[in-house]
Amino acid sequence: MKTLRRVTRLLLFLGHVLWGVLLTAIFAGVLRMSVTQPFYQGLVQAWLRRLTRIMGVRVKVSGTPASAGALLVANHITWLDIPLLGGVLPVRFLSKQEVRHWPVVGWLAVKAGTLFITRGKAGAAAAATATMTDALQGGATVLLFPEGTTTTGNDVLPFHARLFAPAINLDIPVQPIVLRYPSVNGLTQPLIPYVDDQALWDNLWGVLGESECAAEIHFLPPLIITGLDRKGLATLCETNIRQRIEKSSKV
Repeated sequence: MKTLRRVTRLLLFLGHVLWGVLLTAIFAGVLRMSVTQPFYQGLVQAWLRRLTRIMGVRVKVSGTPASAGALLVANHITWLDIPLLGGVLPVRFLSKQEVRHWPVVGWLAVKAGTLFITRGKAGAAAAATATMTDALQGGATVLLFPEGTTTTGNDVLPFHARLFAPAINLDIPVQPIVLRYPSVNGLTQPLIPYVDDQALWDNLWGVLGESECAAEIHFLPPLIITGLDRKGLATLCETNIRQRIEKSSKV
């Protein structure tokens, strides 16, 4: 039964990716639309939403997303986080530079308005700050994963404070988001985290075999950042997200 489910979903998944390539080629290539246009934003959202359904993800959302022009920060568990969040609201993600060069996926990410950071390179944080600032000033909602990597979802790694500079400089709302993929014991469903040296294909194959996967998006209240520096803001976001994860895991 699992094998049949995996093969069926994989075919749907690949077909959906090809459909995304076609749509992007038409609307972003031929018609020259960009992610700043509401119709194109809606198209991207709908495509990402459909992708999560194909993967068998059942999404529960609590709280209200901040208005446009805000900085959103979330814990990071797996590649599924991106279609999950991108299917709920129009948002521009900050991603590692390597993604830009991935076959097909990198091109789709660029056309969807993804912002990139070159990790480990001198001046990378400053360049990312400038890119994020431009997007935020243009009215976009920007989302980053300040842990800088994925985790099991049962705890939170320290947040990188430098990435919070645009929010301090522009004095804009900052909203923490908690992502969870809970199993029956309240902890993260063990097949979901994309961590350590696991290959992307192995993670995808594991998720494809599950009959259903529960996912939760908790939009926490936007923070008052007056008087905070970027380190203080990063710590406050990290603390709020960690506390919510600990509370939810005990339910």
